[in-house]
Amino acid sequence: ATSCYAGMFSGCTSLTQAPELPATELARNCYDRMFSGCTGLTQAPELPAETLVSFCYNGMFSGCTSLTQAPELLAETLADFCYVDMFSGCTSLTQAPELPAETLPDPCYMVMFYGCENLNSVTMLATNVNSGALDRWLYGTKEGGTLYVANERMTTDPTIRGSLPTGWTVEVAATN
Repeated sequence: ATSCYAGMFSGCTSLTQAPELPATELARNCYDRMFSGCTGLTQAPELPAETLVSFCYNGMFSGCTSLTQAPELLAETLADFCYVDMFSGCTSLTQAPELPAETLPDPCYMVMFYGCENLNSVTMLATNVNSGALDRWLYGTKEGGTLYVANERMTTDPTIRGSLPTGWTVEVAATN
Protein backbone atom coordinates (compact mmCIF):
# COMPACT_ATOMS: atom_id res chain seq x y z
CA ALA A 1 0.00 0.00 0.00
CA THR A 2 1.07 3.60 -0.39
CA SER A 3 3.85 4.51 2.06
CA CYS A 4 3.91 1.10 3.72
CA TYR A 5 7.25 0.48 5.48
CA ALA A 6 8.33 4.08 4.81
CA GLY A 7 10.89 5.00 7.46
CA MET A 8 10.18 1.77 9.35
CA PHE A 9 13.75 1.19 10.61
CA SER A 10 15.10 4.68 9.97
CA GLY A 11 17.81 5.53 12.49
CA CYS A 12 18.02 2.03 14.00
CA THR A 13 21.80 2.10 14.39
CA SER A 14 21.99 -1.37 15.99
CA LEU A 15 20.12 -3.10 13.14
CA THR A 16 22.64 -5.44 11.47
CA GLN A 17 20.35 -7.66 9.38
CA ALA A 18 17.42 -6.54 7.27
CA PRO A 19 14.21 -8.56 6.96
CA GLU A 20 13.26 -10.22 3.68
CA LEU A 21 11.35 -7.95 1.32
CA PRO A 22 9.70 -10.34 -1.17
CA ALA A 23 7.25 -7.89 -2.78
CA THR A 24 7.37 -7.84 -6.57
CA GLU A 25 4.66 -5.19 -6.92
CA LEU A 26 5.25 -1.89 -5.17
CA ALA A 27 3.12 1.13 -4.31
CA ARG A 28 4.12 4.79 -4.20
CA ASN A 29 6.55 5.55 -1.33
CA CYS A 30 6.39 1.96 -0.06
CA TYR A 31 10.06 1.53 1.04
CA ASP A 32 10.92 5.24 1.22
CA ARG A 33 13.82 5.74 3.73
CA MET A 34 13.10 2.32 5.26
CA PHE A 35 16.69 1.76 6.47
CA SER A 36 17.98 5.34 6.35
CA GLY A 37 20.67 5.89 8.97
CA CYS A 38 20.96 2.20 9.93
CA THR A 39 24.71 2.47 10.44
CA GLY A 40 25.09 -1.17 11.59
CA LEU A 41 23.52 -2.66 8.45
CA THR A 42 26.21 -4.39 6.32
CA GLN A 43 24.14 -6.15 3.65
CA ALA A 44 20.90 -5.14 2.00
CA PRO A 45 17.97 -7.50 1.45
CA GLU A 46 17.06 -8.76 -2.02
CA LEU A 47 14.78 -6.40 -3.95
CA PRO A 48 12.92 -8.55 -6.51
CA ALA A 49 10.60 -5.88 -7.99
CA GLU A 50 11.07 -5.41 -11.74
CA THR A 51 8.74 -2.45 -12.24
CA LEU A 52 9.08 0.52 -9.92
CA VAL A 53 6.68 3.29 -8.97
CA SER A 54 7.37 6.84 -7.82
CA PHE A 55 9.47 7.23 -4.65
CA CYS A 56 9.44 3.47 -3.86
CA TYR A 57 13.17 3.06 -3.01
CA ASN A 58 13.85 6.74 -2.37
CA GLY A 59 16.61 7.08 0.27
CA MET A 60 16.13 3.45 1.28
CA PHE A 61 19.74 2.93 2.48
CA SER A 62 20.84 6.55 2.80
CA GLY A 63 23.48 6.93 5.49
CA CYS A 64 24.02 3.19 5.98
CA THR A 65 27.75 3.70 6.51
CA SER A 66 28.53 0.00 7.11
CA LEU A 67 26.71 -1.24 3.99
CA THR A 68 29.35 -3.07 1.94
CA GLN A 69 27.10 -4.86 -0.54
CA ALA A 70 24.20 -3.31 -2.42
CA PRO A 71 21.26 -5.44 -3.53
CA GLU A 72 20.87 -6.45 -7.14
CA LEU A 73 18.53 -3.97 -8.83
CA LEU A 74 16.46 -5.96 -11.31
CA ALA A 75 14.01 -3.26 -12.34
CA GLU A 76 14.01 -2.38 -16.01
CA THR A 77 10.99 -0.07 -15.80
CA LEU A 78 11.59 2.94 -13.57
CA ALA A 79 9.46 5.81 -12.31
CA ASP A 80 10.35 9.33 -11.25
CA PHE A 81 12.22 9.53 -7.93
CA CYS A 82 12.39 5.72 -7.56
CA TYR A 83 16.15 5.46 -6.75
CA VAL A 84 16.80 9.04 -5.63
CA ASP A 85 19.22 9.15 -2.69
CA MET A 86 19.05 5.34 -2.39
CA PHE A 87 22.69 4.77 -1.34
CA SER A 88 23.86 8.30 -0.57
CA GLY A 89 26.35 8.40 2.26
CA CYS A 90 27.07 4.66 2.11
CA THR A 91 30.77 5.22 2.68
CA SER A 92 31.68 1.50 2.86
CA LEU A 93 30.04 0.64 -0.46
CA THR A 94 32.76 -0.32 -2.96
CA GLN A 95 30.69 -1.82 -5.77
CA ALA A 96 27.46 -0.57 -7.26
CA PRO A 97 24.78 -2.92 -8.53
CA GLU A 98 24.39 -3.12 -12.30
CA LEU A 99 21.69 -0.70 -13.45
CA PRO A 100 19.81 -2.52 -16.27
CA ALA A 101 17.00 -0.03 -17.05
CA GLU A 102 17.09 1.27 -20.62
CA THR A 103 15.10 4.47 -19.99
CA LEU A 104 15.81 6.86 -17.11
CA PRO A 105 12.98 9.24 -16.21
CA ASP A 106 13.68 12.45 -14.30
CA PRO A 107 15.14 12.32 -11.65
CA CYS A 108 15.35 8.57 -10.98
CA TYR A 109 19.12 8.31 -10.17
CA MET A 110 19.56 11.79 -8.67
CA VAL A 111 22.14 11.68 -5.80
CA MET A 112 21.84 7.86 -5.84
CA PHE A 113 25.49 7.27 -4.87
CA TYR A 114 26.27 10.75 -3.52
CA GLY A 115 29.05 10.55 -0.93
CA CYS A 116 29.90 6.89 -1.54
CA GLU A 117 33.56 7.77 -1.18
CA ASN A 118 34.89 4.25 -1.86
CA LEU A 119 32.80 3.62 -4.98
CA ASN A 120 34.81 3.76 -8.21
CA SER A 121 32.88 1.68 -10.74
CA VAL A 122 29.27 1.71 -11.98
CA THR A 123 27.63 -0.14 -14.87
CA MET A 124 24.60 1.71 -16.25
CA LEU A 125 22.96 0.23 -19.37
CA ALA A 126 20.46 3.01 -20.16
CA THR A 127 20.19 4.17 -23.76
CA ASN A 128 17.53 6.83 -23.15
CA VAL A 129 18.55 9.26 -20.41
CA ASN A 130 16.46 12.29 -19.49
CA SER A 131 18.43 15.39 -18.54
CA GLY A 132 17.69 15.40 -14.78
CA ALA A 133 17.96 11.64 -14.23
CA LEU A 134 21.65 11.76 -13.26
CA ASP A 135 21.81 14.97 -11.24
CA ARG A 136 24.82 14.64 -8.85
CA TRP A 137 24.33 10.86 -8.78
CA LEU A 138 28.06 10.09 -8.41
CA TYR A 139 29.34 13.17 -6.61
CA GLY A 140 31.56 12.42 -3.64
CA THR A 141 32.66 9.07 -5.04
CA LYS A 142 36.27 7.97 -5.49
CA GLU A 143 38.18 10.12 -7.99
CA GLY A 144 39.22 8.38 -11.18
CA GLY A 145 36.27 6.00 -11.34
CA THR A 146 34.80 4.35 -14.42
CA LEU A 147 31.24 4.40 -15.70
CA TYR A 148 30.45 1.44 -17.97
CA VAL A 149 27.64 2.10 -20.46
CA ALA A 150 25.56 0.10 -22.96
CA ASN A 151 27.17 1.13 -26.24
CA GLU A 152 29.67 3.40 -27.95
CA ARG A 153 27.06 6.13 -28.58
CA MET A 154 26.50 6.48 -24.82
CA THR A 155 30.22 7.16 -24.17
CA THR A 156 29.79 10.61 -25.73
CA ASP A 157 26.26 11.36 -24.53
CA PRO A 158 26.37 14.92 -23.09
CA THR A 159 23.90 14.11 -20.29
CA ILE A 160 26.08 11.24 -19.11
CA ARG A 161 29.35 13.15 -19.53
CA GLY A 162 27.94 16.15 -17.68
CA SER A 163 26.87 13.99 -14.73
CA LEU A 164 30.33 12.63 -13.92
CA PRO A 165 32.60 13.85 -11.16
CA THR A 166 36.14 14.95 -11.94
CA GLY A 167 38.42 12.21 -13.19
CA TRP A 168 35.75 9.67 -14.11
CA THR A 169 35.90 8.00 -17.53
CA VAL A 170 33.22 6.32 -19.65
CA GLU A 171 33.72 2.95 -21.34
CA VAL A 172 31.48 0.40 -23.04
CA ALA A 173 30.46 -2.43 -20.70
CA ALA A 174 32.13 -5.77 -21.47
CA THR A 175 28.95 -7.79 -20.94
CA ASN A 176 25.98 -6.59 -22.82
